[in-house]
Amino acid sequence: MIMDTYDLTDEKGLQQYLEANQFPAASVQLLSGGNANYVFRVTKHDGSTSIFKHAEPVLKLNKDFALDPARMDYEVRILEALSSTKSPLPTSLTSSNVHAARFLSYDQSEKLLQIEDGGRRNLKDAYTDPKLDMLYIGEQLARWLAVLHVSAKNFSLASAHEEQDSNNNSIAVNVYRYSYNDLHTALTQFGHDPQLADLVNEKFGSLLATDDECLCHGDFWPGNILVRDLELQPVGLTIVDWEMVRRGTSATDVGQFAAEAFLLDRFRGGRGLLGVFLNAYIAARGHTEVLGKAWLTRMVVHWAVHIAFWPTRIAWSDQEDTGSLVHIGVVTLQNVLNDDWEKVLQSPLLRDVKEKYATLLSRP
Repeated sequence: MIMDTYDLTDEKGLQQYLEANQFPAASVQLLSGGNANYVFRVTKHDGSTSIFKHAEPVLKLNKDFALDPARMDYEVRILEALSSTKSPLPTSLTSSNVHAARFLSYDQSEKLLQIEDGGRRNLKDAYTDPKLDMLYIGEQLARWLAVLHVSAKNFSLASAHEEQDSNNNSIAVNVYRYSYNDLHTALTQFGHDPQLADLVNEKFGSLLATDDECLCHGDFWPGNILVRDLELQPVGLTIVDWEMVRRGTSATDVGQFAAEAFLLDRFRGGRGLLGVFLNAYIAARGHTEVLGKAWLTRMVVHWAVHIAFWPTRIAWSDQEDTGSLVHIGVVTLQNVLNDDWEKVLQSPLLRDVKEKYATLLSRP
């Protein structure tokens, strides 16, 4: 028997797939944004919408970059848990105005995931909207992320195709070191010593393979937070793109979001997202055994690597500004390696929150 095959990289192919599977769709729209997967908004005849996401063995925008499509299985694993009333994770993760995208269906053979439609804007694009209370949003996201990290300490990502003794997403663990592995190219491009990048990668990037504090989203940044602002209600925020979910250190989720919040504040209006997020996160975590100098070091390093590397790949401004960002990252990394925390606390990352974060230095 010959199985039907569908090209799930374009609207026509997905439409054919949906028709063959008795899913009446009035329209299928390929969405822009993201370089890994093919994402569509499907509208039914009653006007309701949902999102379909398809993974190929290579990146959508870079066919030379192979990436195991089994990454989608891990996204399904966590979304099913977060969408289920029988989930081992607390209901507080799904009952507030911040929640993970609701899981609807999954065709594992086609690597085709269906989730709820969380809205037509992500937080990066919506950042400049004056109607949105950016301070409230930053606080709510920080509290939600802290609950995820604390509640998911023992959550396993074990999958059928992984080794029996593995409870992690090996695909995500490998991908997450990308910026550390390639940091030397950004430093060389802007006249800095690439040996600094090699040292940072050896000392900190290597730890990503063995970090096992808690469950991490793995790609927590404003582009993966959808905004639905409803009349007379608090803004609704939906967390999407969980395929890089992994067990690791919470410091990387915080550092990545902090880096992108810093860039938004710097280039799109200075609305204070960075400071309120950092303060709310540490307040939500409280005095735990995790948050100490070691955690702060990892968070600052991850922020600095992100600031020094990613703007050389995804431009925020002109070359001069990009060079300034690389310089900020380099100086911050040097200060961490020199254990000069007086200067680190004065960095663009921490200077507005230094009072609270300085207290972490007295703990291991």
